[in-house]
Amino acid sequence: MTIKTLSEILVEMGETPVSADHAQSAVLDEHNFAKLTKSPSTAHNLPNNSKPKKHHQQNRQATSHTKQTANKSADTTNKKPATAHQQTAATPPTSEKLATILESVAKEPLAQTDRANNYLRWLAFYYLSRRELSQHQLRQKLLAKGCDPEAVEALLIEFADKGYQSDKRCAAMIVRESIRKGRGRRHITQLLKTAQLHPNETTASELDRLIADATIDAVADNAMTGTPSKPNWLRLAVEARSKKYGESIPLTAKDKAKQLRFLQYRGFELDVCFEALKYRPEDLLDE
Repeated sequence: MTIKTLSEILVEMGETPVSADHAQSAVLDEHNFAKLTKSPSTAHNLPNNSKPKKHHQQNRQATSHTKQTANKSADTTNKKPATAHQQTAATPPTSEKLATILESVAKEPLAQTDRANNYLRWLAFYYLSRRELSQHQLRQKLLAKGCDPEAVEALLIEFADKGYQSDKRCAAMIVRESIRKGRGRRHITQLLKTAQLHPNETTASELDRLIADATIDAVADNAMTGTPSKPNWLRLAVEARSKKYGESIPLTAKDKAKQLRFLQYRGFELDVCFEALKYRPEDLLDE
């Protein structure tokens, strides 16, 4: 029996034996990519300039793109910022004659629309159009809206000078409205104090002067004496009590106490309150 060698067996199987002496190490690159990764039959059927050529072109494009990017970055790095001298040279300098003329020109601020000032004035006119306000009351309202305190003070001075706002008119309005509503002397005093229009508290004649300056000559319910600027507090108290509890004189202690508290709440002085419990409105018509 003959023993066959490995080379003979490979020849019978259709394979070509390769000796170790002729074997070469294959390096995978773009040139032998198809030959080494495909089967012999598939590699034989591929055209010569198919996939390997396309892959080679892509690598070329990528290499050229990388070179261009590197060149751009190098150009950007090499560029230096313009110096101050170069920037100044771009703008023509002002001539000495022109500079002298500009120095002699009066510098005035440009006329601009101040929205905050316009809003402040509109707000002040809005409040004063609704009712008379004292300077203190108007100041508090404007500051509560977040207006600038210095601008508010300047506006108050301007409005007082021009007559847009008047403490005297405000005091007269307080007196007239209080008397029309059947309120007493103490109520008027408290309102004037709240508006910071109250005179010296130790001088009772000051309040009488304010009431006289109010020129109350058309008060409802004929609550005046022969002197048109002096209210009849007793008549006012009697009429206020009669509107609330009727014209009859209170007889029980409970009714007297109830009507007495009501007159005190209306701002009448205590002696006027006690006297008002003794009269009916018709009893004071001749006074």
